[in-house]
Amino acid sequence: MTNVFDAGDAFGLMCQVEVGDGDGDAPSIFITSIAEIAFDRRHPIAREIADYRRRRAQTRVANSA
Repeated sequence: MTNVFDAGDAFGLMCQVEVGDGDGDAPSIFITSIAEIAFDRRHPIAREIADYRRRRAQTRVANSA
């Protein structure tokens, strides 16, 4: 299962990914910025993520000036 949520200006869009091996154990849960996840460029959402990364970088640079 994967969830995406907005963590505000400080962290941006975050992604929660549950990874399990299917043997009945509880899955491991990882939470990271969506900008840190590698997407295959052929995936339909890849362009949207790249645009998000660009906008977020520009916003952070503008806010630090």
